[in-house]
Amino acid sequence: MSKVILHIGTHKTATTTIQNAFHANRDLLAAHGVDYPALGHTTGHHGLAMRWLPLPEVFSLPEGPQEAWTRLTAAPVPGRTLFLSSEEFSRGMPEPSVDLGELRGLLSRFDRVEVVCTLRDQRSYLQSIYLEVSKKQAPPPWPNFLAASLASGFGAGLFLDFAALDDHLRTAFAPDEITYIDYAGTARAPGGLLGRFIDLLGLPLTPADLAPGADGQLSNPSPDPLAAWIASQIAAPWPAPRSLVDEARSALRAEFGEGRPTTIYTRAEEMRLLARFASANARFSEAIAARQPGFALTAPPPQPTIYREDVGPGPWIRMGRKLHGALKAAETAQDRQEAVA
Repeated sequence: MSKVILHIGTHKTATTTIQNAFHANRDLLAAHGVDYPALGHTTGHHGLAMRWLPLPEVFSLPEGPQEAWTRLTAAPVPGRTLFLSSEEFSRGMPEPSVDLGELRGLLSRFDRVEVVCTLRDQRSYLQSIYLEVSKKQAPPPWPNFLAASLASGFGAGLFLDFAALDDHLRTAFAPDEITYIDYAGTARAPGGLLGRFIDLLGLPLTPADLAPGADGQLSNPSPDPLAAWIASQIAAPWPAPRSLVDEARSALRAEFGEGRPTTIYTRAEEMRLLARFASANARFSEAIAARQPGFALTAPPPQPTIYREDVGPGPWIRMGRKLHGALKAAETAQDRQEAVA
């Protein structure tokens, strides 16, 4: 029986970890009957989604998405599994979006089609989305971003209402073709997310059997939330460089000590988000558990957290002094150059 597994993310659920690791271990996977194709310039298969989505040029495929799809799906091999991975397949907005009906048709030659989707709690998910946006551009004000996301059910075009995502997928895929993975619970389990995908493929391997991904980098980690937010406020209207985020993180450590997690939310904002999705999550989890016995959508364990409202003048003053010192040092260096000239 030929099989194709389409891993569709979602974003910020260890997708880069899985893509980097599987790309780096293509030969090992192939020896066990799993084909993870090398496409384009990235370890994920985002270029395949460019059949429908206008994604950045770095994701483009030399042969083009249409020819790549034809090559990959023209002649499925009995006894082998084709594993394709891109979180862009789960993007919900804006239009155009992936034509799921056409996508399902492209996979129709395989005897078995499986869609695998990892979900994380909306509180950490939305914050991670915002932090990812802030890496590439000056982000919108967080309160505005949060309000728009709660109203629409989408964060930067990504589904926050998981029942709506399931409805979207079931327009083209049968319920028994869709598997959901709980991010928080799986990440805490032995083997973590990578181990879960190895098991899903039925491989007699463990994460320790896999060589590290490109340059040993197995993930796309989010920066410290409050440090990134502080740096973004200072850097606007430009995106904050990593060096500024690091300085903000040092200022927070000096103020609050080491080892405490931070969040961009205020406590009131967090409560609003939890209330917005609580009943929907309960209904979704109950519905999916009927298809996948034991499924539950869980959140990370609670930790003593520094909220945005906890940040007083201290870190800002420390950042101001640091930046003023850098400015004075630059002025002194310029004065010396002028004196020599």
